[in-house]
Amino acid sequence: MKIISRDFTAREKFLLLVLSILIIVLLYYNLVDAPVRNGLDLANAERDALTVQVAAVNQRISNIEHMIDEIDQMRDSGRVVSKMPSYNAGKREINFLHTTLGLTQDYYIGFNDLSRNGDQIRRNFSLQYRTSNFNEAVEIMRSLEQSNIRCLIDDVTVTPMENRGNVMTGPVQVTCTATFYETMYGGKADAELPADAAEME
Repeated sequence: MKIISRDFTAREKFLLLVLSILIIVLLYYNLVDAPVRNGLDLANAERDALTVQVAAVNQRISNIEHMIDEIDQMRDSGRVVSKMPSYNAGKREINFLHTTLGLTQDYYIGFNDLSRNGDQIRRNFSLQYRTSNFNEAVEIMRSLEQSNIRCLIDDVTVTPMENRGNVMTGPVQVTCTATFYETMYGGKADAELPADAAEME
């Protein structure tokens, strides 16, 4: 058996050297450089996401501290601080309305559909009641707005019940719209809970 052998020419040696360098560079890029770069990109993306989350948490903490300061100032001034009960507080709110409006001559309550935006639930209702005088009507309104259940009143109309009467003397009828506010914090979803409007935008 005859073995043929020969020395590589200078050109062939140069080409083999270039090929070896290319193979080493490709191996380094695929096995070292690319994974390290991908890892750095992923770490930077996670860092940026965490930075955004930390900023949001800090803003939320700042908002909460501001609200606590406002609540403390209201308490110090003697104002009643209402709270948003956890969903679903409908029965509690209805009992509160019946108790408060039981002091009137007669009343009507009409609830509308619930609305939800994020963790806030709004229970809108229309209200009509009659009292023997204007001061009693005002006391009812004050009882609603200063209760420990968050209730805001809007579109108030006071009408004298007697012909040519004056709202300041004689019986009056009050018509208004109002809203009870609840929160999903500590609440449990049920069949009555509407879709979140914030998720539908």
